[in-house]
Amino acid sequence: MNIAEMILHRRSVRAYRNEAVAPETLAALQERMAELVPLIPGAKVEGRIIPTRHGSFLQKWATPHFIVIFSEPTDDGLLNAGFMYQQLDLYAQSLGLGTCWVGLGSLEGGEPIPAGMKVAVMMAVGVPDGVARRTGAADFKRKAMAEITDWPDERLEALRLAPSATNSQPWFVTHAGETLRIWREELGLIKQRTHGRMNKIDMGIGLCHLYVTHPETFRFFREENPPTLDGQIYIGSVTL
Repeated sequence: MNIAEMILHRRSVRAYRNEAVAPETLAALQERMAELVPLIPGAKVEGRIIPTRHGSFLQKWATPHFIVIFSEPTDDGLLNAGFMYQQLDLYAQSLGLGTCWVGLGSLEGGEPIPAGMKVAVMMAVGVPDGVARRTGAADFKRKAMAEITDWPDERLEALRLAPSATNSQPWFVTHAGETLRIWREELGLIKQRTHGRMNKIDMGIGLCHLYVTHPETFRFFREENPPTLDGQIYIGSVTL
C-alpha cells in the first residue's frame, strides 16, 4: 500500500516483538526521513532513530527501536513535527512495521539534542506482536463528520481518521468557498498543561493526512485577518 492507502488501515501499535528491524528496513526509514515534506519550511524539525534503551518512558516497550523527533520550541515547530513525521509513520506501517506516537518520554544514554531544539515527541517503531492493521474506517473510534466540520465534506475523511493524543481529535474545519479554515480546540488551563503540546503536534498529523490524500493540489497558507470562532484557535487555511 502507498501511504495514502495506509490511512484507512493504520493502527497505533503498543505490542511489539523484542526483535530488531532488518537493517535494510531501518536504512529505508532513514532515507525517507531525509525526504519528508515540511508544512512550514522555516520551522526546524529533525528526527533520529535511537535504541529504546536511550529513552525513558512510562510504558515498557519491547521494540529495540524508537524515533526521537526534535523541533524548535515554537507552535510552528510542533505543527511541522506532526506533519512531517506522520508521513514517516504511514510509510513505516506500509512496510509492515508497527508505530505509535509517544508524548511522554525523555532521552537518556547521552543522546545529544540539536542546538536550538527540544524533544517534541517520540515514536515507537518495530515488528508488531499481533494484528498491526485495521480492516477499514469502521474499525476506527472517531468523532462523526458533523462534529469536525461545518459542512459535510468527504475530502475530510482522512483528517477524521487521523490519530491524536488520547484520541482527543482537536480539529475543526470551516468552509469559505474553496478555502478550508483549520481550527484547533481552545483548551482550558488544566487541559492546556496535559494536552497543549501534543494537540499542536496532532494538528500537524491531521494536516498531513489532507496532504498525502491530495499531494498535487494541497496548499497551506495563513490569512492576514482570519475570522474568529468561539472556542477555537485558527491554525491556517488549506485549499485542496
